Amino acid sequence: MSEKYIFKKIKQSNMFPQLPHVMLRLIKACNSEKTSIEELTEIISTDPSLTSRLMQILGSKYMNLPKTVNNIKTAVVYLGKDTIRNIAVSTSAMRFFNFSNSAPESVIGKIWYHSYKCGVIAKKIAEENNFPNPDEFFLAGLLHDIGRLVLLQNFPEDYKAILQTSSNEKQTISAEMEMFGADTPQISAWLFSQWNLNPLISDAVFFINESIQQIEGALSHVKVVFISNFLARHDALEKIPEIISLTDVPPTRLEQIVIEAEKQVQEMAKRLDIKLGEAQDTFYEDSLKTEIKNLSLFYGTLQNLMHARDIDTVLDIVHNGFKIVFNIPRVFYFLLDEKKNILTGFCSSYDKSYKIIKSIALPLSNQTSLLIKCLKELKVQNSLKTKDSEKLAISDTQIIRLLKSKGIYCIPIYSSEKASGVMVLGVDETGAKNLEDNKGLVKLFSKQTGVCIQGVRFYKEYAIDIHEKKMEAYSTLTDKVIHEINNPISIIKNYIETLGLKLPDKHPAQDELLFIGEEMNRVAGLLDQLRSFSRPKIDGIESVDINRVCQSILELLKKSILLPRQIEASINIDPDIPEAKTDLNGLKQVLINLIKNSAEAMDKGGKITLTTRFLSESQKILIDEKKQIPGNIELIISDNGPGIDENLKETLFEPYTTTKIGSSNSGLGLSIVHSIVKELNGQIRCESNRGKGTSFIVTLPVSSLKKE
Repeated sequence: MSEKYIFKKIKQSNMFPQLPHVMLRLIKACNSEKTSIEELTEIISTDPSLTSRLMQILGSKYMNLPKTVNNIKTAVVYLGKDTIRNIAVSTSAMRFFNFSNSAPESVIGKIWYHSYKCGVIAKKIAEENNFPNPDEFFLAGLLHDIGRLVLLQNFPEDYKAILQTSSNEKQTISAEMEMFGADTPQISAWLFSQWNLNPLISDAVFFINESIQQIEGALSHVKVVFISNFLARHDALEKIPEIISLTDVPPTRLEQIVIEAEKQVQEMAKRLDIKLGEAQDTFYEDSLKTEIKNLSLFYGTLQNLMHARDIDTVLDIVHNGFKIVFNIPRVFYFLLDEKKNILTGFCSSYDKSYKIIKSIALPLSNQTSLLIKCLKELKVQNSLKTKDSEKLAISDTQIIRLLKSKGIYCIPIYSSEKASGVMVLGVDETGAKNLEDNKGLVKLFSKQTGVCIQGVRFYKEYAIDIHEKKMEAYSTLTDKVIHEINNPISIIKNYIETLGLKLPDKHPAQDELLFIGEEMNRVAGLLDQLRSFSRPKIDGIESVDINRVCQSILELLKKSILLPRQIEASINIDPDIPEAKTDLNGLKQVLINLIKNSAEAMDKGGKITLTTRFLSESQKILIDEKKQIPGNIELIISDNGPGIDENLKETLFEPYTTTKIGSSNSGLGLSIVHSIVKELNGQIRCESNRGKGTSFIVTLPVSSLKKE
């Protein structure tokens, strides 16, 4: 084997052997709210494989961290308990679900013992010399043999032959070079560079097996790691005189460090129940693995999914899960919009293609797209398996280019045979094979994602349905009331008019009849308001300049309502708003009612701001059909008034609910607004903080506003 082939093989792999004891302890610690960052750091520090997995994830260019992470504690702070737990669970799960042991636990135990002891000694020597970032030295010592673990995992049979024929480290290194074209230090150093660790640390690992004479002229990082590896041997105390020339630390202190490190390693091994140099009890090991397997199934990504309350959170959790379990750095989602018969794009807000993906939509009529095929057949689709004669759809090719991958692996998102969308993973041949080899786990991700998305949507749709049914009941009742009241009102008005005609013009009763007539007209006006709420009348769709309408309405209300109340009004317009096809009178009524509502809430003056925005990210491009679905417009009416009580928010848009305390207001204004906005195929929501003010946000589509 060549060195180039070895590094390529390792780079395609994301699995390292791990001690199940550390996994179990870490999982339990992550599940406890009382566990501190320091405790997590201590647990992780006991296992080279887990440490390397953390550093691999943090070193990824997709993490886009503000600074380089060079120690375990910082890694824990950046990733957080949930991600730490997911890494532990996922890594251990993959091992127990899919892989046989690559080497006896006793061999792994010996590597752990030497690595952990080397890390402890390195940190103590760094502290003794007052070097900055002593944890960096610990990391180097702990992971200096990670290359051996990787070789064991990826070439188990070849490496077992090396273990059987080599009796010491020198023979092992020589056999590695002969077998693989690279040895443990070279592979470990290469991994360090792949994780974007301090190059000095990488060099320290690379030169760890050089002669003492060569190390004498090296930098401090190289010397400290070399000394630590030297002192981590079983005969270290006898060999201390040989390395005195490499350090200013007195020999007596070096002896103390070795003894302290040995004690610390033994205590940790005892705490983790690792029997160093002995074969572990088979029954205990099996039961331990079973417990981890159960924890793996219960916790991790799937557990986090169960706590998600919105679709964006669900998708982010699944994205992190694929990154941790399968080392898939980028995932795009295309969720089903049944009303528009399209798949609409989503991805993590941290992804560099976020804006592009959010603007993409695929029509369900596209029969050649793997995404549409995946959705309709509820089967995984792999572009790398596509025959040469089957040309990929333009949309599939564009998505592959956006993912910057060799191909795409499409996974249906569904639950109870009902599709919610498609997950699109960027893969190469190795990544696709890894997913194929773990179909059960992939299916679990798929179904759980589908359950969560459908649950979130059901909750939202159920709330809307309940509100709409309640409003429909109000409307039906209102229609009946209007009909019943209109009859006697018409009769009374006719009698008043007749009576007025029978009496002389200057009869004293004429004034009373005029007053009664005016009051009856006022009642009729109230009924018209009720009718507007019950069945809002949309005159017709026309092209409307949103900004101009907002400016004219605000100017009109300044003179009649705002200035008399000492209310300052301002407008922030978005010049990029396109003309909208909507009902002009309906839009005016919405704006007038909302501005009046804000003004009436501020008896002692205040400020009202009207803001217009074009939500460019809401535009969708049907990439295969070269068509565009227009986006949405947002109108925001904000005030700095008293705010709205929490107990009113749930019923805010229901009729006869008023935000004015002690007011004789009918409470129909917001109900009418809600009905008109709904008729215009838009949405309205309210954000309010008691004592700080209220904002009403109206979202309207640019076109096709009227429901068919």
